[in-house]
Amino acid sequence: MNYRDITIEYNSFNETYKRPFGATKVNEEITFRILVEQAKNAEVTLVVAKEGHGERYIRMSPDEKAYHKASYTADEVGLCFYFFIISYQDHDVHRTVYAGSPGHGIGGEQIIKENRWDITPYQITFHNYTKPAPSWYKETIFYQIFVDRFYNGNEDQRISSPKKNSFLYATWEDTPMYIKDCQGNIIRWDFFGGNLLGVVKKLDYLKELGIGGIYLNPIFKARSNHKYDTGDYLCIDEMFGDEKTFQLLIEEAEKRGIRIVLDGVFNHVGADSKYFNAFGNYPDLGAAESMDSPYYPWFNFSHYPSEYESWWGVKDLPNVNEHNPSYRDFIVGKDGVIEKWTKMGIGGWRLDVADEMPDDFIKDIRTTMDSISEDNILIGEVWEDASNKIAYGKRRRYLLGDEIHATMNYPFKDGAIAYINGHMRARDLYTRFMSLKENYPREAFYSVLNNLGTHDTKRIYTEIDDVSKLTIAVGMLLTFPGVPCIYYGDEAGMKGEADPYNRGPYPWGNENEEISTIYRNMLKLRTSDEVFSKGDFIPFYQENLFGYMRTTAESAFLVLINRDPEEARLVISDVIGLESLPDAEAALLDDFYHLKSSSFTCIRLR
Repeated sequence: MNYRDITIEYNSFNETYKRPFGATKVNEEITFRILVEQAKNAEVTLVVAKEGHGERYIRMSPDEKAYHKASYTADEVGLCFYFFIISYQDHDVHRTVYAGSPGHGIGGEQIIKENRWDITPYQITFHNYTKPAPSWYKETIFYQIFVDRFYNGNEDQRISSPKKNSFLYATWEDTPMYIKDCQGNIIRWDFFGGNLLGVVKKLDYLKELGIGGIYLNPIFKARSNHKYDTGDYLCIDEMFGDEKTFQLLIEEAEKRGIRIVLDGVFNHVGADSKYFNAFGNYPDLGAAESMDSPYYPWFNFSHYPSEYESWWGVKDLPNVNEHNPSYRDFIVGKDGVIEKWTKMGIGGWRLDVADEMPDDFIKDIRTTMDSISEDNILIGEVWEDASNKIAYGKRRRYLLGDEIHATMNYPFKDGAIAYINGHMRARDLYTRFMSLKENYPREAFYSVLNNLGTHDTKRIYTEIDDVSKLTIAVGMLLTFPGVPCIYYGDEAGMKGEADPYNRGPYPWGNENEEISTIYRNMLKLRTSDEVFSKGDFIPFYQENLFGYMRTTAESAFLVLINRDPEEARLVISDVIGLESLPDAEAALLDDFYHLKSSSFTCIRLR
């Protein structure tokens, strides 16, 4: 970048300037190089600050070709932030400028400012990620099931054990709706009747589709259809089945090479639970009934019993105190919740609202899981860049090595949809994806759970109501680093705005065949080569065109994306992001590529 009459160049994405690339293990040396040209008597200082510590000033030594060089090593895990001070003589004036990041948590080319406090430092994640996610997880394709809406496995389609004060839909094809009071509280929960036996009966369908992992929304006893208001952690909801049915699901899934991951909701419970028991529906003495209840210390009352801490102010979801020894022992102790269900043979857990759980509690969950088997996965629900997430005023430590293996990759979903719909430039998508690659430990980046929609978002075919552009989204999902996860029914062309419409019943027998074919073709592409689960990820862009290479020593694929309604020409010499591509990889590329309108193209190069 030219600034006044001098040139300053630094790019954290390029190993010419920072080696090694990205997140770094503790005690591994990092070498920084910054180019400063046409600056008389230039002195360059690297300013490094380990979070929680003061700044350290490191004088950079002149290197060949006007580069300045310095090294740094961290001896403990955590985030580190850095920027550069460049002092030089401009005629008779001594000037000082500062080079830093384009934005918080964003890497890439530097920004130059004259005011120190206008600079955003670059980020480095120092980690001790020594126990990666199990290989089966990283090599599979997941499928998310909202059990009540997937399939009723009873022979006569009878709905098992209907709940009091709820209503059942007349047909499987009905549109979901809520019955609420004037304050917006749900007063009648609605059910279609899907159950675990239904999942068992559709395992062959999932296997044929190419699925190797099922992420189940909560299945424990609860009043609602979504089950995030846990009533009893040790009991399967009777509408879904029982332990015998669940064990059957695990065993039948295992026969087909499919693992089951449970949704762990440990930040809050239901007001209608054996622990809180606000409505007296359980024989246990609940916290809302008496301060003598053994569960009373689990909750935070401000005015007993009517005022208490709840999840986002929803009174039906009282928060638990995860620091309470009794509650923590119940979840992670001997014969506790984690041990009971993990020993049954599940493949792992997905932690609901992980950013609202204490780090040491998450670590305890991981420790308990590992004590049973290190072949299980622990996934955290985090909606942002998980490397620098701050929740409730505290920096989170998810990805530093001893907590979760992976997070749900909402930044991928949001970026892909925004770009495809024309709301984000290709350049910004490139920067977003490269920053994730840079900020996450490699094992964490290759373990993220990628999705295009979940029970908390609009359906992807509603977000992108165009089959050609939907093909782009599905293609990106199945070729992006990490583990792809399909929300039930997306492959059937289901539509739906936000909850409850995104939780409709699966349209068995009425699938959109065009969209089903798109998913099946992309699933076959994903499983055609391990490059898509293991290969390096090299993104690039040219104006509105975006693409990436996926490469291993044995294979190389080129993904090209044109979101626009006009055909386009991608010229390799004009793209940004391939400057440091190894010669062997660069030799695989043609000079230019013709891209059809609104198209996803995947080309095998090697």
